[in-house]
Parts: sequence; structure tokens; C-alpha cells
Amino acid sequence: MADGKWIDGLNAGIPVAAAARLVLAHRFAVVCTHLPLAVERPYEDSEYVHQLRVGTRRARAALEVFRECLPKKDVKEAKAALRKIRRAAGDARDWDVFIHSLQTARPLQIASGKPTLDFLLGYAFGQRSAAQIRLTEAAQRTGPKLIERSTALTERIREPRTDAIPESFGDLAVFDLGERLEQFTLSVQTDPSEAADLHKLRILGKHLRYAIEIFAPCFEPSLKEKLYPAVEALQELLGGLQDAAVGIERLEGLRSMAQQSMPTEWTRLKPGIAKIMQGLRAKLRAGRKRFQTWRTGWEMVVGEHPLKVMEAQPIAE
Repeated sequence: MADGKWIDGLNAGIPVAAAARLVLAHRFAVVCTHLPLAVERPYEDSEYVHQLRVGTRRARAALEVFRECLPKKDVKEAKAALRKIRRAAGDARDWDVFIHSLQTARPLQIASGKPTLDFLLGYAFGQRSAAQIRLTEAAQRTGPKLIERSTALTERIREPRTDAIPESFGDLAVFDLGERLEQFTLSVQTDPSEAADLHKLRILGKHLRYAIEIFAPCFEPSLKEKLYPAVEALQELLGGLQDAAVGIERLEGLRSMAQQSMPTEWTRLKPGIAKIMQGLRAKLRAGRKRFQTWRTGWEMVVGEHPLKVMEAQPIAE
């Protein structure tokens, strides 16, 4: 199943309800597969937690796409269960990323940086252990219900409850993905620079990315081969900016704590922490410049396919 990104068996000609059964069964299977791995073997491979977190996001995106095919109560309950697992997994994942950044930070690999590395790793591993406890507790409370609900969802799928939703999967793809792409492109054109605005763009990008993964079989290859990689690249870029911003915030808090609670040790920790923060700020500056380059590239991609892919006739079954 790997990361569960793409789904076999979909095409533009099938009814929306049939597509919903395929997509939801696949998306929830990924969550149910990685949940026990992330809980029972989290330190064997950090990808278990990562794939669980992403899997919950993809499952929620699928619920949103096919919400008119399901009872409202079932959608609400499934989203709530996914949200609890996602938040717990996200906390654990963030500390995994932070630990990896420490282990690869050049200023901490030299002798003068070792006190800082030991201090930060000790703190980070403690936080990661606490996050694992929260993930385990969330899985124990929510996991069984989520697994049970995922099976029930596919059995309760029906044709869309409103005439506003197209009957064929291809028509839904044109309607849904066209709106998402337009909204995303308009946000890109505002040239966001503040952290909050970049975060909003990142969320829009996630929604578009997960929708493309569902609807790709309904369009010509350029959607998957050109538009999707561009959206994916933005997610990686903005994710790096977010990681750097979170890292700076954490280090500022630790710096204040160390200065007040362990002033003698602080003299040994100060140089390493200062260099790490300096490196993170440099990443933020470089990331914002890369974003401008990405914007230019996106305009070229959309210029070649200005909603053309979205408006084209869906591929026949």
C-alpha cells in the first residue's frame, strides 16, 4: 500500500457513489494500517507516525469530497475521530523532525557544540516520549471506534443527496477540482509573505493536493505530471519554513528557561543555541526567496494550463 497516495480502479465514467466506496475504503485502510505501527513501533521507523498523520489528512479530505454521499452524523463523527488521531500523531511527528534537525545540524557536530546537542536532544527526547504517550492514549480511546466506523462508512454510502452534486465522478472532478485550483491560484497571486498568510496558502495547497490524488484519473496526464508536482513542491517548501519557524520558537523558549534556571551551564549552551537559531533564520530567508521562484514557475504552469485541464471533457471509461 506504500503511502496510499494514488488509488486504482477510478475513472471519470463511474457513479459518484461507486468512486466514494473505492476512495474511502482505500483512505481509511491506510490509517488503520499505520495506527498500530505508530503506536507499537514508533521508534523503529519514524515513517510510521508520518504516514499515519498524512493518512488521516487524506481520509478527511476524502470525507469532504464525498460528504453528500454519507449521513451527516457519520461524516461528523469520522472527522472528529480522525482529528484526534491526527493531532496526536502531528505532535509526535513534529518532535521527530526537530530531533532529526538537531542530529544533522553542523554547528552541533563539533566539540564546542556537543553540550548544546546533549541538552537539546535530552529535552527533545523527553518531549517525544510524552507525545508518544498522548498518541497511545488517543489510539486507545479513538482507534477502535475509528476502525469500526471506517467499515460502516462504506456500507452507508449512497448517491449524492442533492442535485447540486453531479452524478458521475468525472463531472464531480471538474466541479470540485476546478474550484480548488482557482482558489489556490488566487491565493498565490496575492503574494503572501507573512507567516500566517503562508500558512493559509499551505492549507489550501494541501486541500488541492489531496483532491488531485483523488481526481487525477479523470483528467489528462498533465494534471498529474505538471500541476501536481508543482503543488507538492510548494508543500515541501512551506513545510520547511514552518519547521524553521517552530524550531526558532522552541529554542527561544528553551533559551529563556536555561538562562534563568541554569545560569552556570548557560555559558556552555549559549554558542550552540545561537548558531542553530542563526541557521534557522537563514533558512527562513532562503525559503522566502525560493517561494518567489516557485511563484514564477507556478504562473508558467497555470499559464500553459489555465484551468484547461479542469475544463476538458473527462476521460471516458
